[in-house]
Amino acid sequence: MKNFLAKDSFLISTMDQKQKGQSLFLSLALIVFFLLSAFTFFNAFYGFVDAIGSIVSGSPDVAIKDLIRSLPLILTALMGIWTLLLLQASFRNDPERRLRSIKKDAIVILAFAGINILYVLIGRFAGLYLSLVEGSPSAIYPLDSVLYSLLYVALGVFTLLYLAKWQEKHPYLVPSRTPIVKKARFVYCFGVGIWFLIALYSCAAFLFGLFIIDFAHSYAFYSVCLLLVFLTASLSLAIWEFYYNELKEEKKKEVLLPLAICGLAWSVLVDVLYFVSLGLNLDGPSNIGFGLLPVAFAASVNIATMLVVFTPAIVSLVALIKGILIRRK
Repeated sequence: MKNFLAKDSFLISTMDQKQKGQSLFLSLALIVFFLLSAFTFFNAFYGFVDAIGSIVSGSPDVAIKDLIRSLPLILTALMGIWTLLLLQASFRNDPERRLRSIKKDAIVILAFAGINILYVLIGRFAGLYLSLVEGSPSAIYPLDSVLYSLLYVALGVFTLLYLAKWQEKHPYLVPSRTPIVKKARFVYCFGVGIWFLIALYSCAAFLFGLFIIDFAHSYAFYSVCLLLVFLTASLSLAIWEFYYNELKEEKKKEVLLPLAICGLAWSVLVDVLYFVSLGLNLDGPSNIGFGLLPVAFAASVNIATMLVVFTPAIVSLVALIKGILIRRK
């Protein structure tokens, strides 16, 4: 364990006090906006898939109305995701590209926020929303979308002002992470993007589940295993982001294989527990699926959960193969 957590194994050991402060600020910002984005993404996903359910059930007109009404949910989720992209851009290895990426992301966030505020206000005056506080799907929807937008407006303006003030000094002086090989960039970004979205959904589902699930019912064992699946999917991304990516390059090569073996073993154990609990209580997904799986029409087939169940194992398997190849070189 000491070998895994040795201080001189991390990039932070090469930083001065100012860099350490910036690194801590970025880490805290990533955690805060990840949690915020998880909830907004979950709500947007719920609204989007509910519209798909209307199409499947033969009511495309209802689906269109639902999508029009829930557009602020989707825009809010996009603002959150783009904020995480902005924070990730702070770790780019090219200072000039780093500044361009942060500026571009800040402008995109401001654009989404502005459109969202205008959409809600126009929708209210046009009768799309009977009130700014209709109470569905959240307690203060669509007012909460406006409040989220104002938060992201403040973030975008702050970012642009910060860049303008420190343009010559290059903000975010923390040591950059290892650049992605150009040939593998598309596959890497696509894979991490899917993993990232599944982790967002899983994080919100886990937190919501703590309050939604009644553990006194007969499907309590299934519920616990399902929450463990969601937690594992979220923590796998957290370990990659806040541990593996913070290691020095030579240390990454050393710990990748044992880390992948541990991750794969834990993922397989969680998956086995989940399928055992599912076999013991086949109606478990339909009992709690409506609240936790935002796929009302497909709760019985458990589509959303199946995507989450296998993700940590697949990620660990890919890491295992990469670790073996690195050891052979």
